[in-house]
Amino acid sequence: MVPMKNDAVTYCEICGSEIEGQSYHVKIEGSPMIICRRCYEKNKKHLVMIPKETKQVQTRPKTIVKRDEVELDIDENYPRIIREGRERMHLSTNELAEKMKVKENIIKRIELGKLKPTISEARVIERILGVKLVVEVSSGKKETSESDSQTLTLGDIIKIREGRK
Repeated sequence: MVPMKNDAVTYCEICGSEIEGQSYHVKIEGSPMIICRRCYEKNKKHLVMIPKETKQVQTRPKTIVKRDEVELDIDENYPRIIREGRERMHLSTNELAEKMKVKENIIKRIELGKLKPTISEARVIERILGVKLVVEVSSGKKETSESDSQTLTLGDIIKIREGRK
């Protein structure tokens, strides 16, 4: 039997780049991090190395899992759907509010279209009235890696601050 190779990719928690070769387990202001050689060399004097035998929590390398992204939203005709469903079940706004454990005013505002229910509230309404409110807006695979995403890393913040000086 041939052992399986682990295809997990590790990323630097400061600059966000893929770590090739040795990674460094350090503490920065009390937070344990896994960083690349380049960030280690730049920030040696501010880092505290974590000895391998005293690691409290084993950190797994950050892996990027590509999954189908599903965005949910409430149907545009939610006021009509809720009102018709409530009337079909012969419920008053007060009775529906009691079943949902909210105030009657909230139900009235939702039915008038002045208040859009949250996804969790819409799920409760769907269960009580037997209607469909939550719809899938779009789906697709997330193709970007963590380093390409729009999130800031500590390295980005350092670059921004250095640029202001």
